[in-house]
Amino acid sequence: MKTYRIRPLALTSVEQDMSVFTYRFHYGRMIRVPYYIWYIEGADRHILVDTGADAQMARDFRGFPAQDIASFEDALGGLGLRPEDIDIVIQTHLQWDHCANTSKCKNARVIVTEAELLFALSPHPILAPTYRKDLLKNLNFKLVRGNYEVAPGIELIPAPGHTPGTQAVAIQTEKGKAILTGFCCVRENFEPPEAVREILPVIAPGIHLNAIDAFETALRIKSLADILIPMHDPSFAGMKGIP
Repeated sequence: MKTYRIRPLALTSVEQDMSVFTYRFHYGRMIRVPYYIWYIEGADRHILVDTGADAQMARDFRGFPAQDIASFEDALGGLGLRPEDIDIVIQTHLQWDHCANTSKCKNARVIVTEAELLFALSPHPILAPTYRKDLLKNLNFKLVRGNYEVAPGIELIPAPGHTPGTQAVAIQTEKGKAILTGFCCVRENFEPPEAVREILPVIAPGIHLNAIDAFETALRIKSLADILIPMHDPSFAGMKGIP
């Protein structure tokens, strides 16, 4: 089977309360989390998972304390790529911090679930502050439902709960199946406090449309992964590749 390597590229560092990621846990614990893009190395085409956002948008749109790590262009440039070189953008979901640079990938097919796009264009008020419809204009969408093979060894897995149409990305590597969770989380979502671990084997993401679905998704994704990649975990910043 064809195998790949994942290149995590951090664009922005944002200070947030841990409970934004861990539902009902770690209130008041401040952490700095990166907004990443993820390049899949070894494919026949240039494939990017999510496109991130910069610090100015984080400050202006949501008021988050944020600092730039690298521009979208510079991050790709470190791999010898330009935004127009990207053939496929896989959108795990369409909240603003995952798609702010997608329009720069002018030649890319943008793979997203049908449910996610429909919701993003008319979001329920409970999640409306996490979407920006202006970021979705003039994109070349490929709408999918259910499991979908992007290329041999690269599969999209439905991961609802955080948003209606979130999808995880399973990528075959030389050390097993790596899964980009799709939903916004950190390592602590999969490593609950010891005192409650027997009751809660995982913690749902703090931002969600449906907490039960989000919990079940986290549990299922954890069981499927040989290498688990929480979308905002700080440990991947500066990492050259996975594995």
